[in-house]
This record gives sequence, C-alpha cells and structure tokens, in this order.
Amino acid sequence: MEVEIVTCDFVLIICTPNYYAKSLNRRGGVGYEQQIISGQLAAGQPREKFIPLLRQGNFEPGEDCAIPPHFAGIFSIDMREESSLDHAQDQVLRTIFNAPLHAPPAIGRPPVWGEATVEDVEEIRLATLDLDGWELQSGLAQHHRTPETFYMPGEKERRALEEGDVVKLIFEIAIPPDEDEPDALDSFGERMWVIVKRHVGPYYVGELNNIPVTSDEQDNLLVGAEVVFLPEHVIDIQ
Repeated sequence: MEVEIVTCDFVLIICTPNYYAKSLNRRGGVGYEQQIISGQLAAGQPREKFIPLLRQGNFEPGEDCAIPPHFAGIFSIDMREESSLDHAQDQVLRTIFNAPLHAPPAIGRPPVWGEATVEDVEEIRLATLDLDGWELQSGLAQHHRTPETFYMPGEKERRALEEGDVVKLIFEIAIPPDEDEPDALDSFGERMWVIVKRHVGPYYVGELNNIPVTSDEQDNLLVGAEVVFLPEHVIDIQ
C-alpha cells in the first residue's frame, strides 16, 4: 500500500458507512490505509489523485455517512444505483483519462487597461453636412425648446438601447442645388427609423430603415446606410 500509493496515477476508494466507521476509528487495514492517505495528502499529493466511489450510504455527514473527513471536498462519484451504473462507470473513466463530457469553453482575451493601440480603437464620429451630406438634429435640444409639445423618451430609456431596437431620429439631408430653382432649400429635414446594431462607447451604431423622400435628389443618405447617433438624438423608441 505504501509503495503503490506513491507510484500509481489514481486511487479508487470504495466508500460505505462501514468503511467510514473503520477509517474514522483507525480500525484494521482501513485504519492503516487512512493513515497512509492522510500522510500523502499532508505531504502535498494532489487531492485529485483520490476518487471516492459511493456504493452505500450518503455523502453528507451523519449516521449513514460514507465519505471520510479527509476526502471532504474531493470529487466523488455516486455508484449506489444499479440503474445508473453505466453512467457512473463512464464518469470514472472520464475522470481517470481527463476526458470531461462537456469541455470548458476557451478563455477569452483579457481586458485592456490603458494599453490600447490605435489599431484597437474603432474610429467613430457623428455625420456632418459638410463631410457626409447629412447630419442629425438633437432631439433633446428641441425638447428643451418646446417641452410641452415635443415628446421624447426618458434619458434612462435612451441610454438602455439594445441590438434590434428601432428608434426615430431627426435627419438633415443636403440637397444638391437645382439650376432651375436657385432659391430652393439646400437641405431637407426628415424623421426616420433606425435599427440599433451595436454600442460603441457613448455612441450607438444603427442601420437606416427608411427610404428618404429625397432619394431621387441625393445619394448621401440611402436606406441601409450606417448611422452613428447618441442618446440625445432619439425622439422615439418602437
């Protein structure tokens, strides 16, 4: 026993209330075995080397307990029911050969603490008329101008949007000048729906879900276009 416990890969312990009592009271061969195992555990042997197999009794402390105290906290296998013996035997083999039924998922990348490079950061900004041919109007500013007549969702709702939510924004779209109508407006305001796709820092990124009425006059903003916006731009949530 003293030689094998050092040279073997695993030790299977068949646990019953009788085994528990002999181990606890240091009786017979079981009592001597208990001293050897306790000595090995105290000397730093891996606890995973010992696999208690419960054949009778209970796991929990009490009159019918079968797991001796020095095995407390060690993975034990229930082999009491004949109907589930095949499954229990499979557990024993998987434990010995380190082949879990459900493999753990791969560990993800750790977060970056102040060491992000330029390549790690997604460059994102709001659209502007001069650069993109369209821009968003602040719904919050309009609400402050006319709070009694301009409806707006609460700040908590506007900051809790998730992928798939549909929101209404106010767009200002540049219109190319018309030679036949030099006095015509050079931009057009329109309220349209956007589907939320993701969240980047303080920004939301969505997809335009409307066909602008100015689609025949401009190609700066078309259905399906990517739209970057902030909570202050949201005037309605569907």
